[in-house]
Amino acid sequence: MKSLLISLINLGITDALNAHEKRRIRTVNLLNAVIIFFLATGLINFFILKNDYNFTPFFVFTTLCLASLFLNKIHQSSLSALLFTINMNVEIFYINKTYPVEVGAYLYYYPVIVSVVLLNNPQTRDRFALTHFLTCLIFFLSNLFLDFPEWRILNLREDQIQKMWLLNIVISTTVTGTIVYLLTRLISNQNKEITLQNLDLIQAKENINASLKEKEVLLAELNHRVKNNLAIISGLLNLQESSIENNEAKQIIGDSKNRINSMALVHKMLYKNADLKNINLSAYVSELIDELFRSYQLNAKVEIRKKLDPIILAVNKSIPLGLILNEIITNSIKYVYAQSEENKGVFEIQIQCTDNLVMIEMNDHGQGFPFDFNAEQTQFTLGIFLIKSLTEQIDGEVRFSNEGGAKIALQFLAN
Repeated sequence: MKSLLISLINLGITDALNAHEKRRIRTVNLLNAVIIFFLATGLINFFILKNDYNFTPFFVFTTLCLASLFLNKIHQSSLSALLFTINMNVEIFYINKTYPVEVGAYLYYYPVIVSVVLLNNPQTRDRFALTHFLTCLIFFLSNLFLDFPEWRILNLREDQIQKMWLLNIVISTTVTGTIVYLLTRLISNQNKEITLQNLDLIQAKENINASLKEKEVLLAELNHRVKNNLAIISGLLNLQESSIENNEAKQIIGDSKNRINSMALVHKMLYKNADLKNINLSAYVSELIDELFRSYQLNAKVEIRKKLDPIILAVNKSIPLGLILNEIITNSIKYVYAQSEENKGVFEIQIQCTDNLVMIEMNDHGQGFPFDFNAEQTQFTLGIFLIKSLTEQIDGEVRFSNEGGAKIALQFLAN
């Protein structure tokens, strides 16, 4: 019997439904079952009224309850709930219009009040709960102001009224108490289910956090290893550079070493950063410039003017940008400051970010580009080729001009 009742209450329940939808369907199923039970109990009135008892409403209301259960079974919960609301209110309205007020048929509004509260979802604007409440209110007001004398059973004896009064008190009190008890159990079970789901979510969150922490550690270790490997390569290039006499070869090795160092600097900053995905562009550029000028022993001789906005940049753009800056700064060092008799000069860099657009301008205040320089020509140096290629890689634009020296302007989207 218990398993049958549980199966009946769970008609139409699926895992895809949220907690409140499940509660509503179970509540409607339960109330339909209770109504059918007490409609059957109401047949006792036949033994009181004898030939005056009308069986037709009993069969109609019972059929509507079964139809509501069937609609839930085929996953039409909204129609089922609406049919239940209308059926319940019509039943109570009919009972109150059929029997005189002395029999206490109005007592059936107590379970209606309970159903209004329990079917409502207080956390959202629940259209069904509003419809259910308004329907109950309309039928209740109609019951107060409308009368259908042709429906009313007349000439009831005092003993019949007394028996029906007692019967209605027992039925309405039992219905209300039963609904409250069963729905309390239903809500309690639902709360246990929600608690278990929350525990599962907490456990899943802990597992995800542990996995994320492990991946962060692995990613930090990876960045550290990459930095160390690049440092080893740079060290090997240092050995190679010191063992050869050819100046041109030394220059090529030195340029390669600087490019590797610019990439290693990104991984160094990532290893220190808790984010592991982004770096502080201003800090990176500032350190990169200082490292390059220090490597050529020009850091104390060249005035470096920096105007850098704080910008956070993703690693996928940081490495290409680092290589671009390395080429530009190295070219300025080689062709402007290293060739100056006193190795003096001014290097100016400005970085701004407006509406996600990063703009970088660099000026070496030297002799500038040759008069016939054209960055769009097919033949240009490796440095210019790298600058243009890497700028395309970050979906940016680069412009070369002579404005008080060689000026290079670069712009790209930060994200």
